Amino acid sequence: MPELPEVEFTARQLRALVLDATIRDVQIFWERTIGTPDAPTFRALIAGQRILQVRRRGKYLLFDLGRADTPELVMTLHRRMTGNLYLLPPGWEIDAQARTANPAAWSTRGPDFRYSAPDSGQDAPVLVREEEASYYDPAELSHCRVCFDLLDGRRLLFNDPRKFGRIELWPADREDEALAGLGPEPLSTDFTVDVLSSRLAGRKGPIKTVLLAQETVAGLGNIYADEALFLARIHPLRPANSLSAEELSRLHAAIVSVLGMAIEYGGTTFSGYRGLQGELGENYDHLKAYYKAGDVKHCFRCGSPIASQVIAQRTAHFCPQCQTL
Repeated sequence: MPELPEVEFTARQLRALVLDATIRDVQIFWERTIGTPDAPTFRALIAGQRILQVRRRGKYLLFDLGRADTPELVMTLHRRMTGNLYLLPPGWEIDAQARTANPAAWSTRGPDFRYSAPDSGQDAPVLVREEEASYYDPAELSHCRVCFDLLDGRRLLFNDPRKFGRIELWPADREDEALAGLGPEPLSTDFTVDVLSSRLAGRKGPIKTVLLAQETVAGLGNIYADEALFLARIHPLRPANSLSAEELSRLHAAIVSVLGMAIEYGGTTFSGYRGLQGELGENYDHLKAYYKAGDVKHCFRCGSPIASQVIAQRTAHFCPQCQTL
């Protein structure tokens, strides 16, 4: 699942590329992707909206939208496990023939996309080839659930093979309701050691499990919780309320450090995560513990093999020598 760094990296890409763009229309290929309001109302409200700002809260992308005849809205997008956003340049066409010709394929893959170069001289669009689409892999454009058609001819796709992602539209003054339950932002100046301490106080569960709860720290997930605990030399099974002042200080610094570095490298790609133009996140090579168990990786501090253990149905990765219980 994309975590804070992956979402933040995409938000920064969007801010650079779609601010002030107008959404001409939206095509919804899997209605359950729209959480609220219902799909027809969503489509009616979104048409003509201008993208005023793109923000992030926890693992949510937030689009501030404005239209002359309506109050400002905020669109929330949660990618969940397999959601990606792609920004296609003008020239791409949607082939929806499978909707009627092959309903089973349509339900699984959604529409196909065809590309016609502006100066190609072709009579009809042809299925895009890799060399024609430069950085786009045609296989990555399958499983499109929602397509935002921009007024300038570009298309912003939300692709989601497993269909867990959700997009919602809220009045701007109800944003807190839409994002209820999220804890402090770990990259905000308001996130201090004292704030982290207060969030862990009274929590007797394993620190790894407590960190994954979004009301503790917004945006942390399995990857970066493991990395932060490794850098802070704290065993993932330690009771959250047992950390000393020194350990809390180390954990706070580690959380900020691993998130910042991951954003710098475009996030971590294991399989499905992609940037806005199909690029892979490059942070995998900079991970110290996550997914490095067994013979794959040894602790850079002591040389011991990285171990793994299932904690509350999530696999934790740690150094048993540096992170003693």
